[in-house]
Amino acid sequence: MIAWERRLLHVTAAAAAVTGGVYGWLRYFGTRMGDFGPEPSPWQGTWQHAHVLAAPLLLFMLGVILRSHLLVKLRAGGREGRRTGLALGLLIAPMVLSGYGIQVVVDARWHLALAWIHGVTSLVFVMGYATHLIAIWRYRRIAEEEL
Repeated sequence: MIAWERRLLHVTAAAAAVTGGVYGWLRYFGTRMGDFGPEPSPWQGTWQHAHVLAAPLLLFMLGVILRSHLLVKLRAGGREGRRTGLALGLLIAPMVLSGYGIQVVVDARWHLALAWIHGVTSLVFVMGYATHLIAIWRYRRIAEEEL
């Protein structure tokens, strides 16, 4: 993976994680009491729109690194970050498909199920992404010490 791909992947992953996290927090914990009862935060829509704009950019970058990073690493048989990288690769489909599904389903039960799937897989993806970066950093640090 070349430097610009790595940087853009980190930026888009951070943007999608932050916008999705803030939107999720506002959606489920950000209600406030209005004149007629609980009402959503006035910022909820803004963060939702930001997430809907950031997520496709992350998906594009995931597609870019699929060819230049994931497939290259699998063919090379390297060990550095392999388990976390494979786990991340497997999380992409349910995370993305549930995210798109949330936007198009009309039945409340399906919407709730997809929201849970999207929330859980996205949270695991973000934690796995951080773990993947830490694993690679540790592996490289150990390799440098051995030289």
